[in-house]
Parts: sequence; structure tokens; C-alpha cells
Amino acid sequence: RQALEGDDYLHRMNFAIWAQGKMADAPNFAQNIMWSDEATFKNNGDVNRHNMRYWSIDNPHWLREVHHQRQWTLNTWCGVFDGKIIGPHFFDNNLNGELYDEFLNNEFLDLLRPVPIRTQRNMWFMQDGCPAHYAVDVRMTLTAMFGENVIGRGCAVPWPARSPDLTVMDYYLWGRIKDLVYRTAPTTREDMKERIHQACRQINEDEIRHAVNDFPHRLEMVLQEEGRHFEHLL
Repeated sequence: RQALEGDDYLHRMNFAIWAQGKMADAPNFAQNIMWSDEATFKNNGDVNRHNMRYWSIDNPHWLREVHHQRQWTLNTWCGVFDGKIIGPHFFDNNLNGELYDEFLNNEFLDLLRPVPIRTQRNMWFMQDGCPAHYAVDVRMTLTAMFGENVIGRGCAVPWPARSPDLTVMDYYLWGRIKDLVYRTAPTTREDMKERIHQACRQINEDEIRHAVNDFPHRLEMVLQEEGRHFEHLL
């Protein structure tokens, strides 16, 4: 986990106060957010988030096996909305603003098709502050799609930096997918893609809603801890 810096504490508290205000008006607000993120799955059992190693497999037999193979990675986007996993979508190259903007204007719209238009009108979109998300074209695209209903770095509602404890993608989804995907060592990128698809199908709606419903409690914890990270207290 990245250490908090300077104004991070204040930004986390401001975000918590804002989100609590939204939930006072609409108790179901957290389910109305399209939580989104990317993670890099590696054949050695690591899952990375924006150059940070988040989870890794502790299996000596596996690591010996993988040690002799060529290393490969799979860059994966997922969203969580209204009890469902949206995606996955796989990027063939390292993520940059241009590639991400292309995704938002094409594949993302296809992924949204099953969501009724009326529901889409009230949807909020959340992304963290990684460089690809901060690209000007990306922010313009998201504003065109969601108006003011965008949570992110440089967006209508600023996402607090270094806050994996506040997004369901980090405090729940990636770790859950990892547990399902790495039961045995993946053989190829295609095998890994199929496993991630299967994992996303396997996770049921109740479990997802339960994870998202933890968000209000986490906001309380941020305020109680005056902006500090709090997961060691949960």
C-alpha cells in the first residue's frame, strides 16, 4: 500500500463527507456507481496495480515451475455496477491515455448495452488517478458520457489519491478474482483470459452487493481515523 502524503488525509476526508451527503439523499448511491479499474495479472501469480504489487501467490512449487517459463502479463479492465461485474476487457499493450480513450469510445459502450438507458442516466463513473485516466481526451470523453457524474483525478468529483481502501475494485474484486484464477498455474495468456472470464461469471450478485455495501462503513472509518488508512482496524 502506498503511504499517504501531505494533503491526502484532507482529500480523503472531504471525499468521505461528500459521499455521505450523496447517500443521505440516495441510500443506494454506492450501487449506482460504475466502479472501474485495471489490474495486471502475471503468470507468476502476482497481481499488479499501477506499478504496485498488490497480491502474490505464496506457492514454492508453482514459483519453481514458472521460474523456467517466459514471463508474461495480462492487462485487464473490469467494472462493478449494480451488483454485476462489467467486462472483463483485455488490453494487448501497456495502458496509455490514447488506448484507454479508444476503449471508452468503443468496447466500453458495448459493455454498457445490457444496462437500461434510464439506469445509465443516473449512473456515476469512478476511476482512480493513474496517468492514463488523467489524459485530457479521456476526461473529455467521460464528461460527454456522464456529465458531472464522474469521480476521478481532475474530474467533477476528485478521487482521493492513494485510497485503495475506498474502492470496491481494490478492497474486494481484484483479490477475489485472483483467488479464483490462480488455483493452478495458468499456462498461456489465452488460458488466463478464459480463467478471468470464468471468475467474473462465478461471482454472484449478492456477494458483489455485499462488498459494495461495505463502502459506507469505510467512509465512517476514514472520518474516524482523520483521513488515515484504516484497513488494519477492520
